[in-house]
Parts: sequence; C-alpha cells; structure tokens
Amino acid sequence: MRLQRIAIIILLIEMTFTPADAQWKHIGKDFTLKETTTISELSEHPEKYYNRDVKIEGVIASACTNEGCFIEVVSKDGKGEGVLVNFPELTHRFPTDCAGYEVMVEGMFYQKIYPESRVNHWQGHSFRKGIKIPEFSLIKRIHAKAVSISEKKSTAPNPDEIIPASISRIDLNTMEFEADGFGGGKKSLAPGDKMEEHSSGNYREIVFCLEGVLTVIKQGVEPVTLNSGEMTYIPPDTKHEIKNQSDKPAVYLFVFARKIEPEAKKHEH
Repeated sequence: MRLQRIAIIILLIEMTFTPADAQWKHIGKDFTLKETTTISELSEHPEKYYNRDVKIEGVIASACTNEGCFIEVVSKDGKGEGVLVNFPELTHRFPTDCAGYEVMVEGMFYQKIYPESRVNHWQGHSFRKGIKIPEFSLIKRIHAKAVSISEKKSTAPNPDEIIPASISRIDLNTMEFEADGFGGGKKSLAPGDKMEEHSSGNYREIVFCLEGVLTVIKQGVEPVTLNSGEMTYIPPDTKHEIKNQSDKPAVYLFVFARKIEPEAKKHEH
C-alpha cells in the first residue's frame, strides 16, 4: 500500500512539472537565441538580418505536400511577408499536413531572387496557391537549425502576392540571385564563422575570396587556403565547407552552374 502511494505521488509530480514545450514537435538542434525577431521587422529591414541567425514565431501558411521539404511561415497578425523555411541538404523534413499550426524557427535568414520555374515548382507543392508568379521573384528564406511545431492550430492569413524582382541591378549585400541553371551571391564570415558542410549536388561552383582569408575544405582533398583575389573550383556532387579560421573578417563571392550532361552518342549507320 505504501509503495502504491509513493508511485502515485511520483506520477503526480511528473504531471505537475511537465515542460511547457511537451506539446510541441521539435525538429533539428536546440534553440540558442533568446530574442525573437518579428516577421514584419524582417520584411521592413532585411538588410539588418541578412546572413544572420534569427528566431521567428508565426503560423505555417503552407507546407510542401509532396515530401515535406519546406514550410512557409507568416505572422499571426498578417503583417510582413512570408518566410520560406527548409533544412539545408534536407537533413530534416516537415509533416506534410502541418499548415495552419503555430511554429517557432531558428536559422540563418537570407533572401534570394528566383526564376519563375523555381517558384512554380514550389507552388505545385502548395506554396501561395493561385497567386500569379512573376518572371523573377524575391523570396525571403531561412536555413533552419531548430524548428518547433505546436499542436495549437490557427487560421493562417490568405497568401500574399509574390514580389516581382528587378534583375537590372542586384545588391549582393542584401540578396542572392538564381536563374535557370546558374546563380551566385556574396557571403561574409566573421572570425571563427563557417558555412556548414553541404554538397554542390548537380552544380559546379566557384568561390572567389574578396577580403581576408578563407579555408575551403573539400571532400577527398587537402584543405585549400584562399587569400584575397584567389579562387577555388568545386566539382559537382562534392561536399564542402567554408571557414574563416583567421582573426579578421572574410568576404567571398560564389557562382554556381548546372553541370554539363554528356551528350548522347549518335547512332552510326
């Protein structure tokens, strides 16, 4: 009888001290940022947060209904543009039926100009259904490190218009660019910072060091140190990591292009 009482007391204690986030589905690493940035603030001043880690809260307006590759997060009050979120290299995927649920996201914020074909592909998987797609669009994104999806469901605001992007002049200090088959951008790394290891996939890539010193670690070869004015080539399907191991800031440009497929040999009669 005494043992039963002890067991009941322990159970009650566990129920009393259940963590508040037990109702949240967590994906990825632990959260590290205490401060939350509003989506409206990201929309109004993207240059302040470009290539920086941020934490946002909102509602999932849409989720990839095919393989759970991405979610779009919007503000609960409808202010600001939606942010497209995915895990780099698709190391984690989202539930395909999570649209409408509240969410917290932490990761690196950036924005990028995309061609109609890329946005059309996303739209086929639920992104801003029924909205007209411009020839080029400016999309705000987060490479996620940590995501928690609540069991609490909200009513997501209607999808926003997709912002047309000018390609006459592109400020690489605040955005990246992609067209069909190629693209590029600019990155800054503080001392000790790095771009996480990722694969070049179906693309070839060139990295140009503009300022400082970079260390480029490519799968299967010795690390390469780049000084200002130097570059390195990264073949397709190559995992690589870019680090600033110096005590000064480093800046680099990257350009990528789809790999050339071998031409089929003509049949000789």
